[in-house]
Amino acid sequence: MARATSKAASDAPRDAIALLKQDHRVVEKLFDEFESADDDQLQSIAERVCQLLTVHAQIEEELFYPPAKEALEDEEEVELVNEAAVEHQSAKDLIAKIEGMTPEDESFKATVKVLGEYIKHHVKEEENELFPAVKKADLDLKDMGAQLFERKMQLMQEMGIPMEAEEEQTTTRRRATGRSGRTSASKTRQARAGSSRKSASRSGRAARH
Repeated sequence: MARATSKAASDAPRDAIALLKQDHRVVEKLFDEFESADDDQLQSIAERVCQLLTVHAQIEEELFYPPAKEALEDEEEVELVNEAAVEHQSAKDLIAKIEGMTPEDESFKATVKVLGEYIKHHVKEEENELFPAVKKADLDLKDMGAQLFERKMQLMQEMGIPMEAEEEQTTTRRRATGRSGRTSASKTRQARAGSSRKSASRSGRAARH
C-alpha cells in the first residue's frame, strides 16, 4: 500500500491547480467528442463525462475548497469558493438527470449540452478568478496536488473508472522524458568515447608511418 501511495504521489501533476486544470481539459475534450459522435457512442461518452465530473467535484469539495476558503483573506475571493460549491450542486443535479436517461430520450442530447455549457462557465470562473487567488495564498499546492491525485485514483478505482488516456499519456511522457534524458547523456558519453578511440587510433597509425 505504501508503494502504491508513493507511486500515485510521484505520478501526480506538479501542483493542485495543474491537476484540476488537466481534469478540465479532459472533460472539455469529451464534450467536444459528444457533439460530433455517432448515436451509438453518445451513451458511453455521456457516462464518462458524468463519472469524471463526479470524481472531480468530490476531490475539490473534500481537499481543495476547504483549505482555499480558509487561506483566502479577501471576502470576494472567499465568495468565489462559495459560488463554485453552489455551481457543483447544480452540475450534480444535471448529472443525475443524464444518468437516468438514454440517447433515445428526446432531451438527452440537449441536457448533456446544457451540462457542457454550465461546466464551461464554471471552469472559466475557476481558472480566471479562483485559481489565481489561490496561487497567491499561503498554501502548499504541491502537497495538495499529491493528495488530490491520490484521492482521485482511489475514487476512480472504487467506481470502476479506468484512468483517462490523457493522464496515462501525461505519465508516460513524464517517465519517457526522464529516460530520454538519461539515454541522451549516455549516448553522448558513448559518442565522445568512440571519438576519442578513433582519434587515438589515427594518431597511432600516423606515428607508425
